Amino acid sequence: MVGSKEPTIVMNETRYDWLSDRWVIFAPNRDERPNEFCPTAKPVTKEHVACPFCSGFEHETPEPTLVLPEIDFDETSTNRKPEPGKGREQAWQVRVVPNKFPAIARFLNECVDNLSEMSSLGEAYQGEMSVNGKLQKRQLYRRRQSQTLAADHLFQKHVPSGAHEVIIESPTHIGSIAALPAEHIALIFEAYRRRLNHWRAQRDLKYAILFKNYGADAGASLYHSHSQLISLNFVPSDIERTNNRLALYHQRFGSCYVCHLLAEEQERQERILYSSETFVAICPFASRFPYSFSIFPRTHRSRYEEMGQSEIRDLALAVKATLSALESAHPSAAYNFVLQTSPFQGGNEESFHWRLQVIPRLSKIAGFEWGSECFINSVTPEHAASVLRDHLE
Repeated sequence: MVGSKEPTIVMNETRYDWLSDRWVIFAPNRDERPNEFCPTAKPVTKEHVACPFCSGFEHETPEPTLVLPEIDFDETSTNRKPEPGKGREQAWQVRVVPNKFPAIARFLNECVDNLSEMSSLGEAYQGEMSVNGKLQKRQLYRRRQSQTLAADHLFQKHVPSGAHEVIIESPTHIGSIAALPAEHIALIFEAYRRRLNHWRAQRDLKYAILFKNYGADAGASLYHSHSQLISLNFVPSDIERTNNRLALYHQRFGSCYVCHLLAEEQERQERILYSSETFVAICPFASRFPYSFSIFPRTHRSRYEEMGQSEIRDLALAVKATLSALESAHPSAAYNFVLQTSPFQGGNEESFHWRLQVIPRLSKIAGFEWGSECFINSVTPEHAASVLRDHLE
């Protein structure tokens, strides 16, 4: 039986995370510190008369890039129509829309259309850009960027290209994805799959990160359940480091690091939170944050977006079970989840193993962490897994 062994609580212990090449200090006694500051709870607002993500307020968002389930509203079509009295805007369950306040600009060709408005290029370039159209603009932009980098390597900068999308996870005003039926959650993860495949097909892009901020402490600004996707024309350094470490492990040991790890965790049965035929969730041996866990596919898979429908349904069940357990054990906890899949280019299919990381915001990052990149965790993963298992439905 999973978790039948009593967890061993160690007062002070330092553990090494091989994948991130990082040490973590476990100090359970830190929870006994006096605290004069009240913790910030996640938003509890149930009603909002003008929530832009609710059904009926679709005009408040940009035109969607994906709507699920897909419904053909052509009167001559035999596809399913909306219920009587309901329009196009009321028939959806998941909508993907461009972010109205994007962290990343759109494609490079859209960036160069606006170069005349960028003071960094100066007035002298505006006339030249209008000579040969967009191609000339793009070439000029890249040449100017290259010259800038060559002139001063200490202050490198460039205009990133990519996209920033919002996945609206329900037409109703709910706060948690765990409150949805598993079938609905599967639609959300299907939307992830389709949008990742879309952005992977764009040759100028190199990576896309899918993430969810749940609660104010996790960075959420709206109560309505949603997640986000940011595609990039570069690979973030943490992903690059992970990719390189996984490739190094495969080179040294001839196997996938995660596959080897899952086999060992299954044997020990100390940190497994959830297990099915398709997915397993574990609290990592050297977890940086209390009650954090990661969900992995049992079968080696480097790209999330290559999953089939049955796997997506199984993932929906795993996510609903584990997030419900976390929210039951810590009702006021905010959390982030992050989907890490293989880079679009240069990812090693034999070594990269995708995962969904869940990071509860039950503790604060303080001076020691900022100054050392070494984290202090007050809850051992063995204890965290035991507590969360007790809250599985």
